[in-house]
Amino acid sequence: MTNERYLIASYFVCAALSAALGTLAYFFLRRPFSSVAAAASGKRLPSILKRLFPCGLVLPALLGFVSVSYWSCNRTTYEKIVESRSYLVEKNLGQISSVLFFLVVAVLFWDVVVLLIQKYAQNGRNQS
Repeated sequence: MTNERYLIASYFVCAALSAALGTLAYFFLRRPFSSVAAAASGKRLPSILKRLFPCGLVLPALLGFVSVSYWSCNRTTYEKIVESRSYLVEKNLGQISSVLFFLVVAVLFWDVVVLLIQKYAQNGRNQS
């Protein structure tokens, strides 16, 4: 396999992997999140949160994937990027690392949302 074909194949594999990781995180966390979201006050807030949750995990995974650039100071042309397989592997590992980092940040964001839901749901029960 030439380096050019490796670049194309690995790019699509990493894209599919990032979408799969975001979807896997959603399927793993959707039941606990939906039970917490049901405790949110308001008529529409629980359904809004449940609809935003999948986008809030898959989209950051895809953003992590596209955040890695193949261009660098010493590799300014396509031919220079494709000439080294080790550089391509390094960029693939950087993409996967970035996807995982963005997923961790997304999960931490949703943790803050859950904490706020629990705090205000608890305050609403204490006041009534």
